[in-house]
Amino acid sequence: MKIFKNKFFIIILSISIFLTILTSTLSIMGLTDPIKNVLNTLTLPLRFAGQKVSESIDGFKSYFTAVEKLQDENESLRAEIDRLEGELVDKEAAKEENERLRDYLEMKDTFSDFKLTEALVIGVEGENHTTFLTLNKGQKDGIDVGMAVMVKDGLVGSVCDAGGNWSRVRVVNEASASAGVYVQRSGESGVLCGDIAFKNTGYCTLKYLREDADVENGDLVYTSGGGSVYPSGIFIGRVIEVKSDGFSRTKIASVECAVDFENLKYVVVITDFGASGE
Repeated sequence: MKIFKNKFFIIILSISIFLTILTSTLSIMGLTDPIKNVLNTLTLPLRFAGQKVSESIDGFKSYFTAVEKLQDENESLRAEIDRLEGELVDKEAAKEENERLRDYLEMKDTFSDFKLTEALVIGVEGENHTTFLTLNKGQKDGIDVGMAVMVKDGLVGSVCDAGGNWSRVRVVNEASASAGVYVQRSGESGVLCGDIAFKNTGYCTLKYLREDADVENGDLVYTSGGGSVYPSGIFIGRVIEVKSDGFSRTKIASVECAVDFENLKYVVVITDFGASGE
């Protein structure tokens, strides 16, 4: 038969017969231990490899179990972080709202004769090198052209246009704006004017001061109430520079406005500053 012509098969068969005969003979002679030793020695590499494979499989199982556990922990941590961040946002929003209401109430107490209306700044527009703030309230809320606008820090400007539910404010440091003011320390009076050269600095120019006017750096400047737009006593800012104008024989001062015009969210419109106000 062809099967017996295969040399490999013949060798395996011969070894098997030999081992069978040898095992039987040694068993009859009571000498089975040598065979066990031989077989143990021959199969040791296989058993060692099998053990390592088993250990590797167990290691992989432990690794993937640990990875799954870490993934679950990470998801839990992410959920906790999201929850805490949400709470933080809510707390910050509540804090900001409380500060806004506190500032508004403080202004109502300080200017008890004024009738005030709070409004949200919903836009900033530029037109002919002039910046306007757009508010979310207008004529239906009692707001009209010529009314003064302020925040806790000081004067913002005045309403220059108004519709039913909107209005626009020209800030006080714009070139077309002006206000009658006085220096708190000395009582010196003048006119605060916007200056295109100071457009992006938050500064204004205090003009028409007497040549010998007592004005110094650091002096505080307030509205004087001259005219029909700005009531008296609204803070504007501090004098940062004083110089003489030889041509007009007057003094000119630079004033740093207290209000940060670029980061206004809410403002207060003075709809009435007579004795009949709130």
